[in-house]
Amino acid sequence: MTAIRTPGVWAALAVLALSMTACSAETDAGTAKGQPASEVCGGFAEEAGAASALEAVAGKGARLTSDQSEPDRVVTDLRKAAQTPQNGKQRMKGVPFCTLETAGDEKNVLSITVREALALPGDDAVKDLATFYATGRRASSSDLFASVYFTCRLKAPAHEIVLAAELERADENEADHPGIRDEQITLANAAARHVAAELGCADTGLAEGVPAQAQARP
Repeated sequence: MTAIRTPGVWAALAVLALSMTACSAETDAGTAKGQPASEVCGGFAEEAGAASALEAVAGKGARLTSDQSEPDRVVTDLRKAAQTPQNGKQRMKGVPFCTLETAGDEKNVLSITVREALALPGDDAVKDLATFYATGRRASSSDLFASVYFTCRLKAPAHEIVLAAELERADENEADHPGIRDEQITLANAAARHVAAELGCADTGLAEGVPAQAQARP
């Protein structure tokens, strides 16, 4: 078989190779670009307090990815839960409302799940380890974990349910600093408010913005 020696063909191949390299670089740059804190997971953290809290946890100006998040599924599953008779309920596994990584190096930042809670948890196990907050029915934040329990009353034929928004901060995310518990609860509360608005919940008792620390343990 005769080898291709036409200069014009080699030139065309060189241009194609350069084009493919440029496209690959653009794709890598686009993958690494991510989103700002105010835009991830349906924009639940778009309000100033929540966006600032997320930047404090993830890093100032961090670009984030949320490929493992399913905020739409959260709302769908919880709507079904509100229409399931009480005697047919089982403990719902938390659905990943928002799972965040830093763009480029894929370093885990945090994960927020939202589920139906069949009952409010007791405080004895965490009373000496957690800080409690005035939002929803029960809210607390510890070193790597925060949770907000709140009531969601929906119109018939749905019934009132108790929901839990639970945040877990990744061990590899070295964001420990004064105020980290306030920032964690702010994000869990923002996720709870976002889901409650999507569902059309009434009487949630969720605080706006940054929840205040409770004067006394609930």
